Amino acid sequence: MRNTLKVLISPHDTYGSLRLMADRLGVRVRSENIPGDDLCGYFEAWNNAIIIDRSMTYRGKRCTLVHELVHWSHGDFFHGSVIDSRLENRARREAAWLLVDPREYEQAESMYEGESKSIAIELDVTLQIIEDYRDMVLAPLRDQCAAL
Repeated sequence: MRNTLKVLISPHDTYGSLRLMADRLGVRVRSENIPGDDLCGYFEAWNNAIIIDRSMTYRGKRCTLVHELVHWSHGDFFHGSVIDSRLENRARREAAWLLVDPREYEQAESMYEGESKSIAIELDVTLQIIEDYRDMVLAPLRDQCAAL
């Protein structure tokens, strides 16, 4: 499903357009106040719904929705509050891959001399997405190139 989302999701999609796309895919998206500070959203497989924390910024909601759509696309199912770190890392890696345009990242990296917060603002993503892009998308590519 990863390639399917790459076709459907552009780094420039708005939160509204992403919600409409999810609706067309049969995934209900709703906003709620999620208690605590550690959870921005979650996917309810049994209900085919994504819940996004209402209190987040627009940018945070957009990135969280893409993250949860990755869980949906893989049919991830979580047992209660137990989170499988492999599934979570995959969702983080793929959300970063979907939300960051490599050419725009390279330009922003150069323009802001690697300053993560400025790059995130420029690309309209969260700081977490920039960190994940660096650690989970770019670093493995650099490692593969170095091994050649």
